[in-house]
Amino acid sequence: MEGISILLVDDNEDDRFLTMRILGKLTLDVRVDIARNGDEALAILAARGEADLPAAVMLDLQMPKIGGIKLLGRIRELFSQEQLPAIVLSSSENPADVAACRELGITAYLPKPLDLATLREALAPLLTSP
Repeated sequence: MEGISILLVDDNEDDRFLTMRILGKLTLDVRVDIARNGDEALAILAARGEADLPAAVMLDLQMPKIGGIKLLGRIRELFSQEQLPAIVLSSSENPADVAACRELGITAYLPKPLDLATLREALAPLLTSP
């Protein structure tokens, strides 16, 4: 399988470590940029530009500065779901959070702790996109 680029946005170092471990177990080359909050994520996306967007952004909902739902809103102001798929990683099972994320055009809402099979399934459509 070909490699993909992912922007991982999570303020929790332990969660980032676990997500990186699971990404490392995938049978594909994954390049990961890390942002510790929404401001960093937006700065990374701006620096990369539209021509060099990651294959997906994976983000937590509970973050300082700009929370995940607000970050999703800003990302959708800049990029369509087709341009930048978003995968939410969250321990929240709050139906309002899930609904808000779906309204903002997410690709998947994955529960924490993340598992390999669920992540592989969420990333599969990105690997078959042109």
